[in-house]
Amino acid sequence: MEFDKESQRPVLPKDLFRNGLTWMFYEISKHRFPWVVSCLCLVAGWVVLYGSNYIYKDVSLGSMISTLLWMLALLLPFSWLHNSKLHPKIMTELVQQVLESNPGVDIEKWDEIANRLNSSFYQEHFWNTPYFFYDGQGLQLLFKANVLRPYLEGKLDDITDTDKTQSARCYLQSLNEKFELLLKNNLPETGLNSKLPRDTHRYKLFFYPQSLIFGFFICCFQGLTWFMILPEIKRKTLFALIMIMYYQYMSLICYWSLYRFMDPQMDIIQTMKCLAIIAKVNPGKELDKWDQISKYMNQYLTEEEKNGLFKNRFFDGKHCLDFYKTCFEPLSFSDSSLAYGELKEIVEIVQPNVSGETNQ
Repeated sequence: MEFDKESQRPVLPKDLFRNGLTWMFYEISKHRFPWVVSCLCLVAGWVVLYGSNYIYKDVSLGSMISTLLWMLALLLPFSWLHNSKLHPKIMTELVQQVLESNPGVDIEKWDEIANRLNSSFYQEHFWNTPYFFYDGQGLQLLFKANVLRPYLEGKLDDITDTDKTQSARCYLQSLNEKFELLLKNNLPETGLNSKLPRDTHRYKLFFYPQSLIFGFFICCFQGLTWFMILPEIKRKTLFALIMIMYYQYMSLICYWSLYRFMDPQMDIIQTMKCLAIIAKVNPGKELDKWDQISKYMNQYLTEEEKNGLFKNRFFDGKHCLDFYKTCFEPLSFSDSSLAYGELKEIVEIVQPNVSGETNQ
């Protein structure tokens, strides 16, 4: 197990690589299967493109198939790297580590587990590098997706999946304990003195530069879409109809992503902090009180902001209320298969403060 000599904390790929993308390229380069298959798809794409042109004289069909092959060549290595995390051995080791360490929401403990597993997999020749997990946060997300979510959805068997069930219960218990501690913390007095972005920016869109950047790419995508579709429309073929439906579907996904980009991106601790503030302020549907919650959260998120370009804040109280209605309120009357499903019990505690049931 590797530690930094000065800080005595585990050394992970996040400390050695510039970012997650460079780490992924490094991992892919150290394994033959993904890049060999990717190269084969690239070659096959060129063969299909030129073969359809010279043999069948059908450029549109060849272009469609070759595009699919090139997309496969691009995405397959990353898909392979993602799916490699789902090996049964990895899930077994992960569950055992969670039971032994009980990391809860402590990201430093998750980093330690990631470091131990990285060393173990490398020494056992299960993986070609000692950098299997990028960081503890990625390991935590893997646990939530493959152990916690199936538990919340009732898909784990109490007999055959005893360890997974127990580890999920330990994690949920740690969430409840952390939330109880957050409820005991006092709200900062300086929070209400700050201004909301609404007070200095006329439109929400102009406050979030990432939305402008993403909007620009959406416009370019739409322009490219119609540039590619128009020649096929003139031919009035079935292929043209398929192309229109596909690209419009992709456009809808892009628009939805643009809308989601304007919501603050919060980890589990920040999310519970937000819910704790809501429980204390007891806002109901009063936008003035939601403005207060936004100010408290903006101050908190600003203090932890790592990227100065992307503003991770609420625009105003209405933005905060809409965020709660979208991400949390469905948990109070639905199952736990939604995003933030692990916070279902906490949301059920907070919901009366939003619905007005606790207001006098």
